Amino acid sequence: MRWWFFTFVALCAVSSRLPAENSKPNIIFILADDLGWGDVGFHGGDAETPHLDQLASEGVELPSHYGAPVCSPTRTGLLTGRNWTRFGVTTPTNTLAIPLTTITLPRLLAEQGYDTCLIGKWHLGSLPKWGPNHFGFNHSYGSLAGGVSPWSHGYKQGIYRPTWHRNEELIQQSGHVTDLLTGEAIDWIGQRRDRPFFMYLPYTAVH
Repeated sequence: MRWWFFTFVALCAVSSRLPAENSKPNIIFILADDLGWGDVGFHGGDAETPHLDQLASEGVELPSHYGAPVCSPTRTGLLTGRNWTRFGVTTPTNTLAIPLTTITLPRLLAEQGYDTCLIGKWHLGSLPKWGPNHFGFNHSYGSLAGGVSPWSHGYKQGIYRPTWHRNEELIQQSGHVTDLLTGEAIDWIGQRRDRPFFMYLPYTAVH
């Protein structure tokens, strides 16, 4: 449950601030990598987390839900609404985790008129041909593979090391990974106009 707790706090805090009556809410779903339940300030943790503390106090905290102890299974469950073992995903994986035709949360929201994006860590298939744009995301940016170096944005060694991308085109950038993801998210939100949006924002920190 290391990721899921924080994610639900962020989601409910944003979704509870609905726009005009009868309109669809914008949704931002923040996933923190390897963040423990007791690490945050509002649970008595040692880390100072003032902005997240504010989200928790102004939003809705859901203290009981299911998550996997590692990343790819948790992400599979989040995006499909199904237990990750149905797809044989039990460990972090760089190969294709779920079939390309799988019904996913962004696909369902897109059918309801949502603009969808993923900014951050994917890790459900670490090559561009298995990336987020094939699963219902209109825009994607960040790491196709798992945890990357915060400055070089590379993943370990081998064929999956080049992983930093925008819409599945591999790119090179300078800057800290957290700053880059946050900047992309702010820019993307600033470009939205009439359509409601769903942003999935899985940071690589604190991995």
